[in-house]
Amino acid sequence: MTTIALLIPLLLVSWTKDSVMVVMRDGTRLNTNIYKPSDTTGFPLPVVLVRTPYGADGGMGAGAISRWTDTRSYILAFQDTRGRHESEGTDSVFLDDGWRYDKWDGYDAVEWLVDQPWCDGNIGTLGGSANGITQNFLSGAAHPNHVCANPAVAAFDMYRHAAMPGGVFRQHDMEYWLNLQQATHMIDYYADHYSKDSAWSYLDIWTRRDSMHTAMLSYGGWYDIFSQGTIEGYQALRHLGNQRLLMGPWGHLLNWPWIGEIAYPVGFFDGFQIYADQWYDFWLKDSGSISHISQVNYYLMGPVDTTGYWNNWYTADNWPPSSDTVVIYLRRDSSLSFLPPAVAEPPDTFVYNPRDPVPSNGGNNLTLPAGPRNQQDQWFRHDVVRYTTGPLEQDVVIKGRIWVRLHASSDRTDTDFTAKLVDVYPDGRKMLVIDGILMARHHLGLEREDLLTPGEVYEFNIDLSNTAYTFPAGHKIGLAISSSNSPRFMVNLNTGGHPLRDTVDTLVATNVVYHTSDYRSRMVFEGVGPAGIAERPVPGRPDRARIVPDGVYDASGRRVSTRVNAAVLARLGPGCYFLRESGRTRKVVRVR
Repeated sequence: MTTIALLIPLLLVSWTKDSVMVVMRDGTRLNTNIYKPSDTTGFPLPVVLVRTPYGADGGMGAGAISRWTDTRSYILAFQDTRGRHESEGTDSVFLDDGWRYDKWDGYDAVEWLVDQPWCDGNIGTLGGSANGITQNFLSGAAHPNHVCANPAVAAFDMYRHAAMPGGVFRQHDMEYWLNLQQATHMIDYYADHYSKDSAWSYLDIWTRRDSMHTAMLSYGGWYDIFSQGTIEGYQALRHLGNQRLLMGPWGHLLNWPWIGEIAYPVGFFDGFQIYADQWYDFWLKDSGSISHISQVNYYLMGPVDTTGYWNNWYTADNWPPSSDTVVIYLRRDSSLSFLPPAVAEPPDTFVYNPRDPVPSNGGNNLTLPAGPRNQQDQWFRHDVVRYTTGPLEQDVVIKGRIWVRLHASSDRTDTDFTAKLVDVYPDGRKMLVIDGILMARHHLGLEREDLLTPGEVYEFNIDLSNTAYTFPAGHKIGLAISSSNSPRFMVNLNTGGHPLRDTVDTLVATNVVYHTSDYRSRMVFEGVGPAGIAERPVPGRPDRARIVPDGVYDASGRRVSTRVNAAVLARLGPGCYFLRESGRTRKVVRVR
């Protein structure tokens, strides 16, 4: 046993460290470091567990350990996951952390901890990225003593949120990270299961939601690789009543102020550490309160060269805050419109060559440059078709999930379709907001593959995941459709062969996008609404919402009338309006 002493501002504090090999149910032993306060008079204590592939000795500095143990009276446990560092076994990259066959490593670690005389039976977990993913899988294993968790920037479904979004291998980030972990053997696993078959059920916490109970305070970033996983984790478990969500203008490192080519103002959330401390104290020690921690804290992004209610923090009772949906249609002459096509319009054709893919440029990445970046170089390529609205007369505020329902055909049996939502600035910049991809053979579902009949028109539902973004008046909404985003995603060779193993032959694909009365290609914005109808922040108190008075509001949240009646509605110009009466809100769209 090692005793550590530190001098921290006039106060001598100390803690002890024990290293033990904890036996899993299959006999494999996992290296575990236990940090305890040197003063044992308060024992037994709650334990905060970190299960990590990054090394049990490198997860926290001496000062942070002292804060947890001697100052806050918790016991810390850091465990090397299976096959990592000092632990035995073979690294299976989260497959053995949950509930697969005879390997329930997270569950068994908790079982060992609660049997120790210094543990009071209450276990919390901590960590971000891979350490957040291990928390999610432990929550899925549903040990009764796993009381609370604080996962940050973590996937919930490893197929859709990490390895194969849209059924396409996230090549650069996955190969880079697996190579660092010396776990490239997992690429063969992904190749063997490139459709979301039953093998992925052990890597999808959604399959366990009915048995889960852990209270989770989840942190994520709008430009994090796992942003959709953070949001879906909250949505899957919100019915438990013990979930909280925080989403900021960050990438994977929760970095601020710069993300991509934008520095968002007031992007730092000063409640990070305070909320986490209160979360653990409430759930593990039955101390204090969490009633002031809103169900959802989120940052509403927007351009930084104009000012407004955007680029600020908001609260909501759910995600998305609004149930309203707005549809924007792809139209002739590269336009986007709130009105659908009434007649046949000429389709748009582009030629995709796998040997000359569209270069990746920002977005939700792990190792590639992330965030909002100007798509000017990609926008005018020959293999990209583009659509924009005219200058917006009103702000458009998106707070939810975005889908592109694309009607398209190909002269090949398989290809990919990509979609990029951009903010077209008055000066011509085309800043990426969010994007997505879908392998065409998965047009009927990620769990199956249905090759295309060349020339036949199909609907492809491209998931752009969630965002919170304001397109101000004067800006344009832009959409770019293509078939590649490399090296972020593995290029589709258009052959219809094995998508991860066929690497030699390629075919050029001619792909066609349709927008007619029968084939209404469109964007669907879920959760569209004004910034201030339900959750405008009070200055200095981001955790409190103000009462919104009755009246008619435009899409920017500006009240245009204090009365709600037929005469007022008749005077409204084209646009989306929200009618607030007796505390209830409904949407009205005026098209002319």
